[in-house]
Amino acid sequence: MKRYMITSALILLILASLGTFYAYGAELRLPEYKLQTLEGDLAEASKLTLLGSYVGGKGSYPIEVSTSGSKRSEQTFSNQWMKNKGPFHDQTFSEFKALYKEHPGFMRGKKGTDGYYSDQDTLIFAKASYTHSKDTDQEGTIRWSIDSLDLATGKQVRYTDELTDSVQYTNVIDVQKAGSEIHVLTNVNRVNSGNELIDMVFNAETGLPIHSVQVPLGKPSRNDRELQIQIIAEKKPTAANSRVLFLVTESSKRTDNTVSASDTIPTIFSERLFEYQYASGDVKELPLVAGAEEENRPGSWTLHSLERATYTTMHLSEEAVTINRYDLSIGFAHPQVTIKASQLGKGTISQAQVADGRIYLLLQTGDYFKNNSMPIIAVADITDGRILYQGTPAPVKANGRPDDQLDDAQFLNMTIMQ
Repeated sequence: MKRYMITSALILLILASLGTFYAYGAELRLPEYKLQTLEGDLAEASKLTLLGSYVGGKGSYPIEVSTSGSKRSEQTFSNQWMKNKGPFHDQTFSEFKALYKEHPGFMRGKKGTDGYYSDQDTLIFAKASYTHSKDTDQEGTIRWSIDSLDLATGKQVRYTDELTDSVQYTNVIDVQKAGSEIHVLTNVNRVNSGNELIDMVFNAETGLPIHSVQVPLGKPSRNDRELQIQIIAEKKPTAANSRVLFLVTESSKRTDNTVSASDTIPTIFSERLFEYQYASGDVKELPLVAGAEEENRPGSWTLHSLERATYTTMHLSEEAVTINRYDLSIGFAHPQVTIKASQLGKGTISQAQVADGRIYLLLQTGDYFKNNSMPIIAVADITDGRILYQGTPAPVKANGRPDDQLDDAQFLNMTIMQ
């Protein structure tokens, strides 16, 4: 038996060594890239990273490119085996990476990006789970658990609550602290009755549950219709925000016996926007921004985000990006901003993001599945649409690759460091 154990250990060691050798060898032979300025201020792109793959020669390797250069975006076999960096080791989740570094004991074992809250005094993580009874037709138990860390003293507290109910699943959407209360906004999915949004309120000092609020978002007007609820919480996962938004769409009810693809696309009858205030428990309807009627136009889509008191909708198509912003604190609609693909060059817009007063756009200049044309990155001012920066990935070091392989890279996504 001991002989077999030694053999197994040697095989694992060989595999680890081979994985490290080939991974590092391939990495050394990859061309190096850097975001090259076409016009504007390079500092405007400092938070941006392009994600893609290098497909020249043998194999395909994921890479990242930024203003500081390029690197492999996947870890080697040995790094994955020997190092424990937590589930958020890349800069897409730089905020969580910092939390793991600063509070490793508190963050150990915590996964996902929902359920966090932090301010200058406290770090909180909350989760909700549902356990079925042995007889699935009977009621089960929803359990909430909240971990709180006092940043000044390092004291950790855990408190829990549970509710007997019959649901399919539950999950935490948002966590906020309002005065001496901790609010855990929880999505509860029920069989054949849609979703419910429940605000579970706990005392921040004692950990005892105070009460729960079922957020009233209305009901379908007819039996053959249903409500689809889109939650728009604070964009930065751990940031404090006194409110959360809900986009409630009434549509035709989906059925299981659809016979064609067109039958699976529901008919939209109405769309309403609601704001829920954690401290007061008040719900009020807000005006929909101009251009909302374009949301379901074929070949386009709309993204919604909430940053502090600003609610933003971004309507995106290959030809243009249109931004509408609404200041919730004073009820003011900012002027609409539109940026056309033709302003950036010849190509189509494949992605756009809004963050910290900027609009980030990714323009594909060719068919990236056939011709490896490098995309154009643009950064614009969200207040007036002025283009502040344009750049493109450019090879800066061949690392032994032939010239005709230097542009064998595809960049389809981008991330913005929060």
